[in-house]
Order: sequence, then C-alpha cells, then structure tokens
Amino acid sequence: MKSIQKWFVLLLGIAVMPAYSAILMKPIKDPDLQYKGELLTGTYNENITHPDDLLGFPIGSRVADPTQIHSAIMHWAGQSDRLQVVEYARTHEGRPLVAVFISTPSVLNELDTIKQNIEQLANPLKTSDSEASKLIDSLPAVAWMAYSIHGNETSGADAALTAIYHLIASEDKDVEALLDDMVVVIDPMMNPDGRARFAKSLEQYRGTAPNVDDQSLLHRGDWPYGRTNHYFFDLNRDFFYLTQPETVGRVEMINDWRPQLMIDGHEMGSQDTYLMGPPRQPLNQNIDPNLQKWAKTFARDQSSAFDKKGWRYYTGEWFENWYPGYSNYSEYRGTMHILYEQSRMAEDGVRRPEGTVQTYIESVHHQFVSTLANLKTLDKNSKAMYRDYWQGRKNNVASKGKFANRTYVVMANDNVGRTSALVSRLQAQDINVYVADKDIEVDRATTQLGEVKEDLIIPKGSLVIPNRQPEAPLIAAIMEFDAGVNDAVLLEERQKTLRDGSSLMYDTTAWNLTMMYGLESVTVPENITRNVSPYSPNTPSHAFVDNAIAWIVDGADDRSVAFAARLMERGVHVRYIDRDSEFQDTTFNRGSIAVTVTDNPNKKDLAQTIKQTADELKISVTATTSGFGEGDLPEWGGKHFDLLTQPQIAILSHGNFASYDVGATWYSLDTHLGIRHSQIDVNSLNRTDLRRYNVIILPTSYGALDKQKQTLLDEWVKNGGTLIAHGRSAAALANKDGIAKVKTIENSFEKALDYDISLTREYMAGEDKVDRKAAMSHTLDADYTFPWDDLPKPLKEDELTRRDKWLSHFMPSGAMVAGRTDQQHWLTAGTPEVLPLLYSNQPLLMSADNSEAVVRAGVFGPNDSKKKTAGESKKTADRWFTLPENKALNVRMSGLLWPEAQQRIANTAYLTRERSGKGQIILFSGQPNFRGAALGTNRLLLNAIVYGPGLGSQKHVSL
Repeated sequence: MKSIQKWFVLLLGIAVMPAYSAILMKPIKDPDLQYKGELLTGTYNENITHPDDLLGFPIGSRVADPTQIHSAIMHWAGQSDRLQVVEYARTHEGRPLVAVFISTPSVLNELDTIKQNIEQLANPLKTSDSEASKLIDSLPAVAWMAYSIHGNETSGADAALTAIYHLIASEDKDVEALLDDMVVVIDPMMNPDGRARFAKSLEQYRGTAPNVDDQSLLHRGDWPYGRTNHYFFDLNRDFFYLTQPETVGRVEMINDWRPQLMIDGHEMGSQDTYLMGPPRQPLNQNIDPNLQKWAKTFARDQSSAFDKKGWRYYTGEWFENWYPGYSNYSEYRGTMHILYEQSRMAEDGVRRPEGTVQTYIESVHHQFVSTLANLKTLDKNSKAMYRDYWQGRKNNVASKGKFANRTYVVMANDNVGRTSALVSRLQAQDINVYVADKDIEVDRATTQLGEVKEDLIIPKGSLVIPNRQPEAPLIAAIMEFDAGVNDAVLLEERQKTLRDGSSLMYDTTAWNLTMMYGLESVTVPENITRNVSPYSPNTPSHAFVDNAIAWIVDGADDRSVAFAARLMERGVHVRYIDRDSEFQDTTFNRGSIAVTVTDNPNKKDLAQTIKQTADELKISVTATTSGFGEGDLPEWGGKHFDLLTQPQIAILSHGNFASYDVGATWYSLDTHLGIRHSQIDVNSLNRTDLRRYNVIILPTSYGALDKQKQTLLDEWVKNGGTLIAHGRSAAALANKDGIAKVKTIENSFEKALDYDISLTREYMAGEDKVDRKAAMSHTLDADYTFPWDDLPKPLKEDELTRRDKWLSHFMPSGAMVAGRTDQQHWLTAGTPEVLPLLYSNQPLLMSADNSEAVVRAGVFGPNDSKKKTAGESKKTADRWFTLPENKALNVRMSGLLWPEAQQRIANTAYLTRERSGKGQIILFSGQPNFRGAALGTNRLLLNAIVYGPGLGSQKHVSL
C-alpha cells in the first residue's frame, strides 16, 4: 500500500517532503489526469533495469531532465549487448550529446563494415551497378531517430528513452525480428542545455496541484525559454549553417551513416493535435521525388497506428519543405525524413477546447507509437528504398542529368577568414571544393543580381564548386541564387497575402550561402573541371623583422577586427588605416589594423604579443621598417591612421528583447572577438552605472523602451557612448518621439522632399564626372538650377502614407536585397560595394542630411528598358524618391520579394550612423547576425562595436 501511495504522489509531481511541508494543502484528485493507456507492454528482460526504477517515477509521467536521461542510457550500456553509445559532441555548457546504436550483438559487431559499405553505395563515381546490387542485398536498414531539438518540446526525449528500453529489453519476437536486419540510431536529446533550462523552470513554478492551464508559467517558462540552446539558437535552423557544436557533431555523424530514415520529434501549440508527414507545397525542387513517394507510405502506416488508438492527427497542412536548413537537410542527401509535431503538454497535461485533458504521458505515448510505426515501415521497405537511393545517386552525377551543367564560383577575394569558413561548411557536407589555378574564361555567367555576363573571367584563386557531384541536390539547395517554386504556390501565396496577410511560407525564402556570407559569386552553366585543383586551407604567415616600426594586418579579413579588439584588451594601442595603403611593396586594404612602436613605448614584449594574438586568430601579420606610403597613399603619421579606443560593451537583454537576436549578438562577440562584455537586464537599466560602458547594444525587441530608459540612454550617448540598435529596437529610437534623428519610413513623409534631396546629393557625390567649364567660369551662371528643380512634385503626406500602408502588406518573410555600401565609411571596412542584405517584415529607416546612410537598399544600374525613369517628364512623383536619369535600381537578389515590397524597401537605409553630442547612434534595420550565419552584415556589427568608440565618438582624454 505504501508503494502505491508513493507512486501516486510522484505521478502528481509532488516531491516527498519533510514534516514541515505540512503547511501545504494536499491537492484535490483530478480524474481527468488518470491516463488509461500503457506505454510499455509485453515481456521484458528482467536483467535490464526498468526506467521507472532509474528515474524514480513512472516513465512519461514527468519530464526527465538531461542528467537522468544520460544516466539511464549509460546504465543500460553496461547491462545490454543490444546497444552501443557514442558521444558525438558536447554542448556549450559541457553536456554530452550521444547517439545510441541499437541492434543485435552480431550486427553491432559489424558497424564499421556497414558504415564502409554505405559509403561505397553513396558514391556512384566509384561503384558499379552490380556492386551496388550486392551492397543493397547485404546492408541492414538504418534509421536515425532524433528528438527534442527544442528544449521545451520535451515529450520526444521521454519517448526516446522509452523506445531505447523497449528495443533493448523487449523479448517480443517482433522486436527481435526488427533488430535482426536493422541498425536503429537514437539521438535522444538534441538540445540538453535548453531542456535543462526548461526542466529547472518546471521545478521553479510547480505548485502542489497539477496544472492544466497552458497559459501558466509552468507550461510557458520564462525568458529566454527552453526552446533554444545556450546562446539562444534555434538548432533546427542550423543544419547547413553549422554554427553550433551540437549541430556540427550531429551532422558529422549523420553524414557518416547516411541513414535511410530520419525522424525529428517536435512539439507545437498545446491546443493542437498531432502532425506527421508528408509536407505540403512549397517543396524544394532539389529533393528526390522518390522521397515524396515514400513519405506517403510511411504516413499511411503511422496514421493507421494512431487510428487503432483513436488518436487524432493530420498530415502536412502548415508544414512546408522549402527551406533546407532544418533537420530535413538529410533529404537532400537521399534520406527519408519525417517530422513529428505533438501538441505540447509541458508536464501535467492541458485542458483542451472540448473540455478534456490530454496528459503529458499521452503525448509521450504518441511519440513512442510513431517511432515504432516508422521503424516497422522501414523494415518492410528497406531494400526498395536502397534501390531508389542508388538510382538517385547516379542521377546526381549523370552527364545529362539535372545537375550536370552547373558550377558555382566564389570570386577570389582578400577575406581569407570568411572564405575559409565557407569552405569548411561545404566540406562538412562532403562537398568537393576546388580552386582556380589560373584565370578561367567562361562564355556566360549569372551574377547574384541576376545579370548575365558574357565572356566573364573567373580570377585565379576563385572557389569552384561543380554541381555535378554525389551531393548535388544539397549543393544546389544551398548555393543556387533562387530556389524554384511553382506557379500554383505563388498564386496561393499572393492570394493569402491579399486576403488576410497570412502566408504559405513557414520560414525565410532566401538562404543562399554566398549571399549570407557576403561573398561575390556567379553561376556558370557548365561543369568546370579544367584548370582547377582541390582546395587546401590557407596557412597564415608572419613577415617579422628585428627592426620593425609597425605591424599590419589586412582589413579585408574579418579576423582583423578581432586582432584589434584582442590587442586592445591586452593593453596595446592599435590604429585603423582608413584608406588602401602600401608599405615596402606590400599592399593593404582599407580598414587594415596597424600597431606601431611609437604608440607602445613601454611594451617590451610587443612583437611577441602581436604574434600570439595573430596565432590565436590564424591570421597573417606583416612587419614594416618604413612608414612611407608609396605614391599618394598614406603615411603612418598622418590623419589616415586613427587611434582606436578599447570597447567596453554591454548587451541589453530580457524584457521585450528577442532572445534569438540577443543570443546571436552574444555569440558573435564570443565567437568572432572573444573579448569581455556584459549582458544587462533591461529591467534594471535605471539602476545600472552606464559609465562603465562605451558601447551598448540593443538587439531587436517586441516592444519599445519606455521614455525614462530612452532618456537615460540619450544622456549616455551625448556623453560619448556608442549606441547600436537592431530591428524594432532601432525603430523605437527612430519613431516620432525617439532619440534618433533617423526616422522610420512611416514617420518621414512630412519631409519627403528633404529625404529625396539627400538621396540625390548622395548619388551626385558618387558620380565620376565634373563640368570643368562651369567650375572654372568667371561669370555667374544666370540659369543655375538646384537639384530639386528637376524633381517631380512630391506627393502629399496623406497619399504617401496611404501608399506605404498598401505596400507594407507585402513585406517578405525573408528575402535577399542588394545593398549599396558607402566605401569611404569606417563602418563598411571589409565589405564589398554590393552587399546582400536579408530583409523580412522589419522597420525601414530613412536617413537625411542629419545622418549618414552607410548602407542603402538597392544598387544602381543602367536602365535598358524603354520606360522613363521617375524624374523624366513626370509632374508628380509616385514615391518618396526619384531615380537618376537613365538609371534603374536593382533591389531583389534572392527569395520571394513582391514588387510592392521592392517599391517600399528601395533606397531606404539598412545601416545608419549619426552623431549625438559626444557620442553616436548606429541603427540596423534588421538583425545583422541572423542565425549566426549572416557573416556579410555581421562584419558591419563587428566594425561598429570595435571601431565605434575610437572612430565615431569623441575620445576621452586622460592626462
């Protein structure tokens, strides 16, 4: 009887408490929480410890925390010969990530051979049809079953633990038969850091009685919530960006094993039911069509298993398969992928609309039954799936196949660090990368702006990635400039946008890797194999001399920013060179970093400190014995060598700040700079001594700072601070009552002509021609006209507002826009003239003469059409800006960007900078380090953080 009482108490989630806990009232029993189903049924090996005994509560009745799950698995590893445990990574917080290999002992003993045979089958360049047939006959089925990549979607990991025990301990004949010809790999807990955070919140917010209200803190958790990992990254968007250790280790092992089936167990809204595959349109057109066929087969069997239990479910509906960065990246490598989405119960259960309660243990049961159903389907169809897989691999490398005549080229550049990072991501996916041994002439090439260039020269040193490779579908998915989409999808998306503002698109519609990295690239319609050799990593070199007076790192490389930041943290004075330069026959790009003996007279170990810092970053350093600039290039004692100030950084977080952007900013500082900084809770800002910081970063937010906090920051800026704001935080500073001079587009129409005049001035400043006769004339030009004399009459404010409201309905869910950069501004060091910018439904910034538009949306090109530009013979403008005569504006680079959105985004500012008192305000329209992978715009952020205190604000003088 005592034992039964103990289990009942544990089932309700109430810890056994000491005597003084009697002050708490006992809960009223709720019959709706009594689940009548059973997770584990059948006969089990008594020598394998039951999970209830390891956890201390019935499995599935509560959320098992990461330590409990890992301990149970390791305990079973010592008991059963049906499983092997492989640790494939460690999280940022040091928690192990494991893959549990389950099969019969004889199959487990052959794992190395099986993996080698799978690798051979995957390579049609080295394997014949007859060899493939023999391999298929010999290979067991391989399934990769992964759960709870979002830490607060907990039922998957508990189901995984249930499945592991069932498969290793069951004595049922059907389980033994399943394992005779199958390797089941269970990745039980893909995000232990997030799960630990959520499990802790369950402890913190649990009362005495079970809670079925999904609005309570018990179910919701609190900022930054358990969904994400340590740096608040959504790990299910990282499978080809590969920014996090969890993903890097996981992808390496998945790619080694090339499973036939991969499932990903998630949860969704608590008032929902259960979603399973297959997905709906839009589907990425690079996925092998055979996988869609198999998706229907698996869905039928899985739905049948649910029908037998009387459980509700649906397929597809809101789940599309266009973005390739989820765990379904494996589909592009030939794996059948299935998504599970279970309604999220948190722990006890949730009261549903019809009045019933769905318990947590039932949600675990759903995931467990799905797991077994999918494994049984794979067991029945493995050989046929292998045959389809082999045919698909052959199609990938066929001389007349879909991917035969296409090569992606990343043009040679001086940003060695960023280019190497790109190559490492590609090679992690088994993609072959080559380098042009000499200049290569191609007949046609398409640029990122969609322009077709005839007789283009690919420079020596460019990266060459032929699409005709075994991993061709994945190469195309992440390297093509535009993902194909059918007309029916476009029509439905347009209709939804107009009807109610909804969308078919579940995620961003642009993700091209070269655009995210800000690297110039072209697509060539041929299979380039001549005059190339396999890529080999760059080896940094140091040109040190004994009598050096300065050491320089080239500013084109992103790591130069970290070089400056880390040296300043070590007490070294460094300088920023604001022009291209040349010293002793070595050229350096604008933004290069110089360290001089003159600035550091008391640093006896200066050269060694410089070398140590460069070695940490794997970046080359050049020493010089002369500060004389060749030709008209700058010398080391002139105004072009600016002394930097060490940044002292704070990031505001919590409150209404978006945890994704907080995490991406925090991650950027730790990954790209590795210098000290503080994260400040915005709720305590009024009690914070801001004098400790000269850089404060406001990530994007879901609500504006109150007036008191803005006033506090305004005073701090005027005293010399550099304030950096992203997205909606930038919009809050730029609204009518904000502290910035820059305004959002909605607040600018009253002075539309002023913004147009400022835009015209910027364009004229970039022209490379001058009227010498007029400039040298001694006579007043009686017919002189002002630039705005030729501009059309601007629309009235109410009409501009009406038009903007209409255009705003069409803002993208994520599309690449062409950005034109001010190449003389310190914020753009290390960025090209044309920089891809990721735009979503974000604020649009307007910069006039009282601020600097460092990066604007849209790149000017020739107007080849017969249409007249806005300024040609029009009495009234049709937008707030006019185009220069005979010029067109290229806006879209990639993704779905409706013409209305192009009209709205065009010529607005992505990045602005303005002086305020002794300090400055720097605003980003979007999130510059989106998903930790937008390295092109992240460079702008790094420049702002590290160079801002020295270059954009008034320096503090210490006597």
